[in-house]
Amino acid sequence: MLRFSPRKIVLFFMTRVIKSINKDANTPKWLKKRLEQSGYKSINAIVDIANFVMLETGQPLHTYDLKKINEKIIVRRANDKEAIDILDGSRKLLDSDFLVIADSKKALGIAGIMGSLDSGISDDTENIVLESAYFNYETIMGRARSLSLHSEASMRFERGVDPMIQEYAIQRFTSLINEIAGGSNGPIHSSISKKELPKNKFITLRKDKIKQILGITIPNQTIKSILNRLDMEIKEKDFGYIGWSVKAPSYRFDINEECDLIEEISRVYGFDQIPENVEQQNMMLMNKSSRQLKRERIDSIFHQLGYNEVVNYSFVSPSMNSLSDSKADMIDLQNPISIEMSVMRNSLWPGLLNNLSHNIKRQHKDIKIFEVGKHFSSRKRRPIETNVIAGLIYGNRRLESWAYSKVAVDFYDLKGHLEDLFSVFNLKNVKFEPVSHPMLCPGVAAEIKLKNKKIGIIGMLNPELSRDMKIEQDPFLFELDYDCLELPALTSFTSSEYYPSSRRDLSFVLPNKNRISNVTEEIQGLDIKELKDIVVFDLFDKENGENTQKSISIGLIFQAKSRTLKDTEIDGFMSKVIKMLETNFQITIR
Repeated sequence: MLRFSPRKIVLFFMTRVIKSINKDANTPKWLKKRLEQSGYKSINAIVDIANFVMLETGQPLHTYDLKKINEKIIVRRANDKEAIDILDGSRKLLDSDFLVIADSKKALGIAGIMGSLDSGISDDTENIVLESAYFNYETIMGRARSLSLHSEASMRFERGVDPMIQEYAIQRFTSLINEIAGGSNGPIHSSISKKELPKNKFITLRKDKIKQILGITIPNQTIKSILNRLDMEIKEKDFGYIGWSVKAPSYRFDINEECDLIEEISRVYGFDQIPENVEQQNMMLMNKSSRQLKRERIDSIFHQLGYNEVVNYSFVSPSMNSLSDSKADMIDLQNPISIEMSVMRNSLWPGLLNNLSHNIKRQHKDIKIFEVGKHFSSRKRRPIETNVIAGLIYGNRRLESWAYSKVAVDFYDLKGHLEDLFSVFNLKNVKFEPVSHPMLCPGVAAEIKLKNKKIGIIGMLNPELSRDMKIEQDPFLFELDYDCLELPALTSFTSSEYYPSSRRDLSFVLPNKNRISNVTEEIQGLDIKELKDIVVFDLFDKENGENTQKSISIGLIFQAKSRTLKDTEIDGFMSKVIKMLETNFQITIR
């Protein structure tokens, strides 16, 4: 039995009872894959089919457990301060601005937004009531946001739903549920307010207006063919000399004016077939190559970080060249300018150190410089040129001021700058592993690896070289393979995270031989899709007898695309992480 409030706010309401559904039926793999690709998690066959039909047709459906409904379904205004427990587990207080689906005793759901927890489908559900409705968008607009809710149903009703597709959606659901889980279908009960249903009107489409806007004459038959293919209803005006009266199908509620029709014609006809009128300008704009764009982006990043670019000669002294860790042979110049410039450089660091010494002598205390260039080597008398980026930082982290004390730059400042560069170029899983290098201080040097391939090196200048250069502080340097940086592909869409994240912290003691990076990599290797980020926020050494151990605290951040995660789910993820850590690293949980 259906009952409606007197304001005709429900324009189309349709229900069907389906009994004896196989509760043990599983959702087919093809359906699970379709839902996953659309950002939905598979729940059970009934809910999955309802979600799939909504994605396929655009019509939101809602299913109720028949045994949880008392006598009849009615549609009414909510009472003031009426409480309802909805599917996400929260309780909402409603007022008369909200429309609810209810039975004789309680509310079953907020119309067009979300169902209640009391009437929802469970794993034991065998008999259901299927609802397909069309609501006046004014009764749905803004209601979900006022309750701090987001649902696909409310979004679709606010933006528009085809008012003639409700019965098809019910039949489509029925067909799929019978195919997958069986069931006995009852008759369809419906109530329609035909006078209130929105209807598309005929729009006058003029031939001269098409030519005025598009600048071309499209043959009459082509225009009629395009409109027919778009399911438009066409009536000729004055035998087609003036134009046509066109009525859009019910699902094209976005077509309301003549310009909308002309836009559809141009889209189908092909924008490439409409000639361009290029405005004449005195200055020609040249397209930049990807190589230029890449270089400009690198320069921009370093300039924003406070670096100045330098350009040095490619010739250095043999003594400076011999300090680098290159296994290739040096390239000697046949007619050098001087002994200090007699070989081709195999690293950009000697030039940067000369720049540092030059600026310190001129009382510059805080220095950040970088250079993009080539270094040279030879193997079996064959010259090799490699494009690299190198940089150097020296001095204090902040400008001199009375407001705060001086803090010298360190290894992690430079590492952070490189991580900013990797982030812009979308390089992921870059590792920093300890390494020894003749120009760098032991224990403060790291090899930069991407997919287990060396792409650079970073570290603090060896203190002995700093003393030889007579500088007060130790500078920090890096050198990076230029070709490892590639412009990321342009993205036109990025999905928004509608649902909140949850964080769980974990503290444990780890043997000193194990690296923290190995721990985070193993956690990511568990392939927990809901794990969005891992944060290491505390670290200190703990003396335990003769062995040195590290005490570590990490934060695990979980977030799902289509729902708010429950505590039980997150507890399961944490148990999986802890079990792996205890097995692989022999950790002790604190």
